[in-house]
Amino acid sequence: MADPDAEKRKRESEKKAKDKEALATKHSNERLKASQDAKKTKITLVARQKRERESMKETKKIKEDWIEDKIIYKLLDKDEVRAAKKFNAMNKSQKMKFLDAVETISSRNHGYTDDEVVSALQDYNIDISKAARKKWEQLEIQQEAEDMHKYVNILSLERSVNLWAEAAKEESKDPEPVSGSKTLTKKSQNKVEINPAEKMPQNKCGI
Repeated sequence: MADPDAEKRKRESEKKAKDKEALATKHSNERLKASQDAKKTKITLVARQKRERESMKETKKIKEDWIEDKIIYKLLDKDEVRAAKKFNAMNKSQKMKFLDAVETISSRNHGYTDDEVVSALQDYNIDISKAARKKWEQLEIQQEAEDMHKYVNILSLERSVNLWAEAAKEESKDPEPVSGSKTLTKKSQNKVEINPAEKMPQNKCGI
């Protein structure tokens, strides 16, 4: 005859084993689901980032086309390299006129901020940022100082040349002719011309 207690223990043991297996299966399923969710999230994130990059590229391309057509080609040159050289060769006044034109054009296209336009132009080696404008001011002041220095030097040189010319003119100037009866012949010398050879000092000693 079977032992009731033994049967009971057996059933309890089997139940514990089943519960343990069920719990293990549940944990395994949860880990699998979590892994699948993470993978799905990663795929979604990668796809979103890819779409964002493509959108940014497209936006940048549209912006570059707009910058080229409306600003660079219209105001400077249809060759981007020549356009940059032309801009960088400008003086401050010319660059400020270019800046005013850019701001006027940009104000008609509300899709782009001033910072975006400045950033886009920098890609073409055209810098109209606030820092660049300060450099324009400094260069203009420096150029004005150099020009003034050159001007003063030229004036000083011209004055020196004029003084030397006046001095040389005074040295080679003929003496005033003797008028009236101040000569032995009692004749006026107003119209008498001095022989050029006589103007030169003669060595009376023959040395």
